[in-house]
Amino acid sequence: MAELDSKNQKPVDVETILEALESQSVDRITSIAEEAHPGDVEQAFERLDESIREEVLEKLPGKVLSEWADYLPVADLELGLENLPEGQKAEVLDSLSDDELVDLLQEVEEEDRDEYMELLPEDKREDAEELMRYPEQTAGGRMTKAMATIPVNLTVKEALNILEQEHDEAELLSRIFVIDDKERLVGKVRLRDLAFSTWDTPISELMSQAEITINAMEDQEEAGQMIARYDLMALPVIDNANRLVGVITYDDALDIIEEESTEDMEKISGIGGERGDQAYLQISTFTHLKRRFGWVLVLAFLALTSGFVLHSYEEVLTAYYVLAIYFPMVVAAGGNTGAQSATMVIRAMSLGELDTREFGRVIWKEARVGIMLGALLGICVALQISFLLPTSLMPEGISLFTVAMVVACALTIQICTSTLFGALLPILARMMKLDPAVVASPAITTIVDVSGAIIYFSLAKSIFV
Repeated sequence: MAELDSKNQKPVDVETILEALESQSVDRITSIAEEAHPGDVEQAFERLDESIREEVLEKLPGKVLSEWADYLPVADLELGLENLPEGQKAEVLDSLSDDELVDLLQEVEEEDRDEYMELLPEDKREDAEELMRYPEQTAGGRMTKAMATIPVNLTVKEALNILEQEHDEAELLSRIFVIDDKERLVGKVRLRDLAFSTWDTPISELMSQAEITINAMEDQEEAGQMIARYDLMALPVIDNANRLVGVITYDDALDIIEEESTEDMEKISGIGGERGDQAYLQISTFTHLKRRFGWVLVLAFLALTSGFVLHSYEEVLTAYYVLAIYFPMVVAAGGNTGAQSATMVIRAMSLGELDTREFGRVIWKEARVGIMLGALLGICVALQISFLLPTSLMPEGISLFTVAMVVACALTIQICTSTLFGALLPILARMMKLDPAVVASPAITTIVDVSGAIIYFSLAKSIFV
C-alpha cells in the first residue's frame, strides 16, 4: 500500500470521493486518501447510506483511518477501530489530536476506553487523563495541550532551540506562550518576533501581556465567543492558579460556534436530546423520532387549551360567524411575531450582546416594535374588511366598520402582547438559569394561541353583545 502524504492532499470533488467510497474498493479508497483533503472526505461520509458506511469503515486500512481520524464522527471512528489489529489501532489513536482523542474516549464503552488507553504512548495517555478531568462542554473539555510554551527567563536563541524540539507537537506556532517556573502564564510572543530578533535578546523584552484568557471550567460557548470577539488565533486556558493548562485554537472555536448555533436552532424548534457530531443522514430514523416526539406530544395537549377557550365563546362564534374568517390570521400573526421576537433576543443573548441587566431596555424596544407592527397590520386588515369583505357575510345589525374595528384592535393587541412574550420568556429563562432556547419557542406557540383566542373573542363579545 502506498504511503499517504498529507502534503499532496488537495480539494477533490465530493462526488468523486463519494463514488470511491461507495465502490468499497480498498485500492480506490486508498488512492483517494492520498489525494483528497480529509475535510472533503468528511462531507462525502455524511452523505453515505448507513449500511454502506459501516461496510466501508470495516474495510478501511489503519493508514487511511489515521489520515481521516480527526475529521470523522466518533461513532464512525469507533467502528473503524473495531476491526483493526492492535498495532494499527495504536497507530490511529496516536494520530488523533489530543482533543479529538478525548472526545473518543468519553464516548466509548468503559472496556474499550481502558483498551485504548493502554495502546497510547505514555505522554499522550497522561495528557488524555488530564483533559478528561474537565466536563465535555467546558473550555477545558475542548482545549488541546499541543501548544508551544517557553520559559520567561530565556534568550531568543535558547527559546528557538526549545521550539525546534517541540515544533512537531504543537498545533500552532504563530502564537507562543511564555510561562514562569510555576507554569503560570505571564505573556505571549510571536514566532516572527523571535525570528527577527538577535539571539541574545531576552524573551521578557519581546513578549506582550496575555490579557485575554479563559478559566478551564468556563462554558465552551464563552470560549468560542471570545475567540471571535477578539480575533484570536488561540485562546489560552488557565486554571484557578493562573497556570496555563491548554489552548483553544480558532478552528476549534468554529466547531464550538457551529455546535452551539445548531443546538439553539434545534431547541427553538422543540427538538430535544443530544445531536452528537453526526450529520443529518447519519442519525437513525428512531433517534430523530425520539428527539422530536416529546415536545410535539406536550404541545399537542397544551393546544387543547385553545379548544376550551373557543368552546367558552361558542355563543359569540355562532352568532357572529364572520369572526371565524379572521381568527386563524389573528392567532398566526401573533405566533409569527412572537417567534421573531424570541429569535432576535435568543440570538443576541447567544452572541453575548444582551444580558439580563438589559431586561427593561429589551422590553421597551420590543413593546414599541409590537405596537407599530400591530397597528400597521391592523390598519391593512381593517381596509381589507371595509372594502373587500362581501356584505352577504355580515350578521344582521353589524356593520363592516364594526367588524373591521374588532379585528384590527384584536390583531394590534395580539401582536403587541406576542412580541412582548417573545422577548420576555428567553430573558426570564436566563434569569432562572434555564436554557432560553428550550423554554421560549415551544412555549410561545401555545401561549399566543390561547392569548389570541381570549383577546379576539373577549373584544368581540364586549363590542357585539
